[in-house]
Amino acid sequence: VTTDEIDRIVHEASIERDCYPSPLNYYNFPKSVCTSVNEVICHGIPDYREIQDGDIVNLDITTFNRGGYHGDLNETFCVGNVDEEGKKLVKTAFECLQTALAMVKPGTLYRDLGTK
Repeated sequence: VTTDEIDRIVHEASIERDCYPSPLNYYNFPKSVCTSVNEVICHGIPDYREIQDGDIVNLDITTFNRGGYHGDLNETFCVGNVDEEGKKLVKTAFECLQTALAMVKPGTLYRDLGTK
């Protein structure tokens, strides 16, 4: 599957649910989803690239609904046989996110995240 195909699926699923894909046309972003593969840190633009065994793929899906809200989901997937270093990277990043989220409460300053 290509990242363009993922974009098409996300776009159609968003429209079917009466939502607008927020990235589309945001500061001229040309697609409905961000697909970041391997070394692409974030906001990768879907294209003809095929996802391959061993890839680490991040999907960043944001939609805007008629109620006036943006919903944002970001998930990283290990495709097939990812090496141990890649698996450790994904696991460590997830654990860091969970630790930061546990700190979020009224009164917590953004600058406090990542200092403990």
